[in-house]
Amino acid sequence: MKTMNDLFILEGMKEAVVLAGHRGLTRNVQSVNISDAPDIIQFLKKDHLLLTTGYAFKDDAEKLCELINKMHALNCSGIVIKINRFLKDLPARVKLLADDLAFPIIDLPTNHSLGEISRHILNYLNDHEAEQLYYALHVQKEFSDMMIKGYNLNALVEQLGHFLLRPTILLNHRGEKIAQSHDFRKESMKIIEQEIISKIKEDLVTARKGCTFVMPSNVDQSVTTFPVQTKRQDNSMLVIIDSLTLPYPSSQMAIEQAGNVISFTMIKEQAIEENSRLLKNNFFADLIEMRIHSDEEIISRGNYYGLKEDMNNICIICTIDPKGENYETLQLYEKKVGELHHSIYDKLEDEIINAKMEATLFTKEKYFVMILQFPDVSEAEMKYVTEFVENAQKHLQGDFSISFGVSNPVHSLKDIPVAYHEAVEAIMNGYDLNMSGFINFYRTRELEELLKIIPKKDLKALYENTLKSLAYPKTKEDQELIKTIQVYLDCQCEISETSRKLFIHRNTVKYRIEKTEALLNCSFRDPAYSLRIRVALIIGSILEDCE
Repeated sequence: MKTMNDLFILEGMKEAVVLAGHRGLTRNVQSVNISDAPDIIQFLKKDHLLLTTGYAFKDDAEKLCELINKMHALNCSGIVIKINRFLKDLPARVKLLADDLAFPIIDLPTNHSLGEISRHILNYLNDHEAEQLYYALHVQKEFSDMMIKGYNLNALVEQLGHFLLRPTILLNHRGEKIAQSHDFRKESMKIIEQEIISKIKEDLVTARKGCTFVMPSNVDQSVTTFPVQTKRQDNSMLVIIDSLTLPYPSSQMAIEQAGNVISFTMIKEQAIEENSRLLKNNFFADLIEMRIHSDEEIISRGNYYGLKEDMNNICIICTIDPKGENYETLQLYEKKVGELHHSIYDKLEDEIINAKMEATLFTKEKYFVMILQFPDVSEAEMKYVTEFVENAQKHLQGDFSISFGVSNPVHSLKDIPVAYHEAVEAIMNGYDLNMSGFINFYRTRELEELLKIIPKKDLKALYENTLKSLAYPKTKEDQELIKTIQVYLDCQCEISETSRKLFIHRNTVKYRIEKTEALLNCSFRDPAYSLRIRVALIIGSILEDCE
């Protein structure tokens, strides 16, 4: 931006004399107003320069002082006045006030009209803006040509640093370095780079929007972040040191044009990354659906995508809960569904990186799948997994509720399909209980839970065929026989232990066991029939609960 000092190169202003407020010649000038009206203050704004003959103040120095105070409060540029036209000389109190406020008052020779001076100044100011615009277009063309020729981000950022004569660095949405100008390769800049990144990470939300801050180690040095839009929900950042004092004709507009080209380049690289992601997900689908038949291929392809051999693997599945008003509305907008899935994927990547987790992220149909790997899985690791999932859920939850299913550990890559199906079952179990926004860990189903899945008529048939006349014991003797075989089997067919638990003589136990074997035409020493009797007794309790 031009200053009052810059105007003295113009025709007419070359002969002008500064009467007061010399220290204020560094004030910026953006526009010019010509007026002799006493209420001109209503039409002035910041960085406006007033041209006047001084007629309104010819007999009232107090009013002129009042105007100067008000213009100073608005941060106006100054006053250019034809002093010899009406005032003859500048009143002493006006001069003292202007000097005190560093507010420039400039005497314009009478042989130049105010309109002529106004035209020269406005043309100068507008030409300045035009030059910056042309320079910004030049930068945009240079960068576009580089992008078309396939230059990478490092080359683009290096060129921007060269154009601006300022150290420049490109950070992703997490505040991690992607590219830098050569300035940051100097040993002396390493500490400054770390300081900048650390400061940005303290408030990423503000930095992604664009902000300026001073370096803690050097308050005279400013750092500005400029948002760089990509396909991600959160912006990346172009970081430039001392961008507020760019050498002419560099401008914020030039930075924006270069930023746009860097943005397009990053989007192009993300598209390539998405294609790689598709291939990775195809491998995972092949693995889960058992389309890879050799262990060597599983290990080779798994290693390529970050899955290490000889590690313990835990599968975590994440999905958007298919219920709620927001979800139903979402189904109407395919584009929004895609954006939401991209957003969740990016945030899960962030969670994995921030937690320093050894993990690989896949997607399969509606599920986001994380395979976490550990050398050993102890209680400490499971606690770590729980904390990781809880944090991820907290950061992901928004307009839509998110649920997680977690598998048991498996010990080889070829067993990952087992872990995947366990995690899916953990999710489905939560939905069966009408839950939402939950974290469910898979547990192996007990025999009784599995039996409850079988139709009641089939359970009844097995129960009656196995226990025969003892299926529905009515007499006290039959009830005692059922109780005895139940305890006998629980005691691993130990007669002494059974008699102790039932508080009866061991011969009584032997008699009851022999009688039951005769009634059922079986031997409890036969493992197969012993198992069948155990199952029948569990079925009996299930049928009782159903009545």
